[in-house]
Amino acid sequence: MARNSVGSVHSRDVHVRAVVQQFYDTDVNKEYAIHGNSAVLKCSIPSFVADFVRVVSWHISNGDGQSFPVVARDNDYAVIFMDYIVVSLLINLLYYSYVCGIHETVVQQVYESEVNNEYVIRGNSAILKCSIPSFVADFVTVVSWQDDSGRSFTASMPNVVNQYYEAEVVSEYVIRGNTAVIKCNIPSFVSDFVRVEAWVGSDGMAYLPSTQYVVNQFYEAEIMTEYVIRGNSAILKCSIPSFVADFVQVEAWLASDGEVHLPAPGVHVVSQYYITEAENEYVIRGNSAVMKCKIPSFVADFVQVESWVGDDGTVLTPSNNHYVVAQFYEAEADNEYVIRGNSAIMKCEIPSFVADFVIVEMWLDSSGKTYLPGNKDGYVVHQFYQSRVIDEFVLRGNTATLKCLVPSFVADFVEVIEWITDDGESFTAKSGEDGKGVVYQYYEAQVYDVFVIRGNAAIFKCNIPSFVSDHVEIISWEDTSGGRYLPISDNVVTQPYDVNVMDEHVLRGNTAIIKCHIPSFVADYVQVSSWVENENKDIYPDASYDGKYLVLPSGELHIRDVGPEDGYKSYQCRTKHRLTGETRLSATKGRLVITEPVGSSVPKFPTLDKSRTYETPTNHSYNLFCPAQGYPVPSH
Repeated sequence: MARNSVGSVHSRDVHVRAVVQQFYDTDVNKEYAIHGNSAVLKCSIPSFVADFVRVVSWHISNGDGQSFPVVARDNDYAVIFMDYIVVSLLINLLYYSYVCGIHETVVQQVYESEVNNEYVIRGNSAILKCSIPSFVADFVTVVSWQDDSGRSFTASMPNVVNQYYEAEVVSEYVIRGNTAVIKCNIPSFVSDFVRVEAWVGSDGMAYLPSTQYVVNQFYEAEIMTEYVIRGNSAILKCSIPSFVADFVQVEAWLASDGEVHLPAPGVHVVSQYYITEAENEYVIRGNSAVMKCKIPSFVADFVQVESWVGDDGTVLTPSNNHYVVAQFYEAEADNEYVIRGNSAIMKCEIPSFVADFVIVEMWLDSSGKTYLPGNKDGYVVHQFYQSRVIDEFVLRGNTATLKCLVPSFVADFVEVIEWITDDGESFTAKSGEDGKGVVYQYYEAQVYDVFVIRGNAAIFKCNIPSFVSDHVEIISWEDTSGGRYLPISDNVVTQPYDVNVMDEHVLRGNTAIIKCHIPSFVADYVQVSSWVENENKDIYPDASYDGKYLVLPSGELHIRDVGPEDGYKSYQCRTKHRLTGETRLSATKGRLVITEPVGSSVPKFPTLDKSRTYETPTNHSYNLFCPAQGYPVPSH
């Protein structure tokens, strides 16, 4: 970002990609060609370094172990600036071998451009298109064309294509004497380069454009009838057709008797009759009354009250100092019934129409005693309440739980400090020998029958009542024959399962998410421990791979900036059973199906997941990702 006192500007995004120094070998495979023809040899570079390696030279060996660079000699060789070499198969070259020399630099990728056949009638113009592969289209331009006879056509020559087209004029039907508008339809493929110079009639008369471009088109303005009481004002509207409304304005009005009404200069306000009303308000003598002036809505935006006039002619104007209405109201204190000696809470009820402007300053009792806020006990109300204990029925010898019911209006301020029996015995929160206050409550755990085919694994579940489930855990299982099974790794049920990795479709340059599909019946016990690329490279969670790979906490593999070389790789997930410790590789290998973007596309989500929930311990980090794909690559 560059910034000065005037403003700031952002540059385009710069993407830095780190390159790992990795061992690789290049190969040149045999090519078979007919004697006398040209052969194309290709330098095969491994895909994982193909983006960073290019061919800088080719070397020829004459069989005695010596090699020397290939040079353009007698048209025997023609070196293409990628990883190919064209060799003319003369007799003295057949027994040589070739190697390619490389160094690490900008990606030089082989491509071939094609020109498709175009069929055209003799004498007409033809347009040929050079088809360049999309993965190099941003970096390759056409510098010239060459025909079979060797003639070259460069970009410096005229670039205008003389293409045949026909303009059409569609018939327009119009009543004699009226104006007609005729349109020249020009084909869209030349419309940007063609304009109308003249019109020619069937009699040969030419019509050239002039300075008068306005079409004199017939229209009629209409006046709708308006009904109004005699003596009142009426508003008439001139309805002008929409197709000429932008060019037509009302200059004058003409009455049936010939009288002309012109707009008054500088006066555009309509003087419209209206009546205001003041409705009767009933009020007790001596009290204040509020009168409201009702103004019709059609003039309410332009009319305001200037004064009030009484029946006796008294004029009341707005006061500069008094905008508050002194309105009569009464506050009430309802009777509250309370047992002698207990506390009572009195409430002052204020009418809602003045509640925003009235506050309680003091309380006054019938004897004239005054009570001000904040005296003595502060603002805490000592309110009477009773707690209750409901009878509980229990079998002799079992444990019973009694509950102290505290009224809700004091529940936030009251706690149980002790229990007292009828004979006066007291129980406090620390009366137990261990001081923990744990309730020993009777419960039963249940195990339901499970139906399974002989030889397969079965899973039993111990159902514990919810009211003790937070405090009870399973320590062992016992069968009818007395056999005991402890929850250690040797006694865990080993259940067969397979995990799979599916192919994922992704646009080039976007981020791909590869998922490890684990069967639901073991999903709670199996998690992804790592991913394997091409059966030889492990990708682990919480490891750094220069931002290319990331294993999410959910086990999904996150691959950034997908390129063509990623389409040649396969991926498997390695899972681990957290109970048995067993590790497995996925039964299938997933690949990336990379699609070349054609034009621009809005960001889309590859799946229809509406929401997802993740859980992580407090003070731990969690990686969130945006799986949207598009071109150009979306940012988030």
